[in-house]
Amino acid sequence: DDYFIPRNLLSKGLNDFSMKIYNRWGQVIFETNKINGRGWDGKFNGQDQPMEVYIYDISIAFKNNVHENYRGNVTLIR
Repeated sequence: DDYFIPRNLLSKGLNDFSMKIYNRWGQVIFETNKINGRGWDGKFNGQDQPMEVYIYDISIAFKNNVHENYRGNVTLIR
């Protein structure tokens, strides 16, 4: 895929969504709260990032007031 975004979660009727992507130094290199956005394209400030492992942190609130958090990693491959 050209973009990293949790489409399976976004199709479940959300009230709130936020996603951050961190590099290995803990710097936030991508952040969004758009449910209908494209997600992370592997760039930071318009520049391609190195092929390596990045950490994602996702927080969601469903319409039934259930809150869930997800944290994991995504490997950038070109």
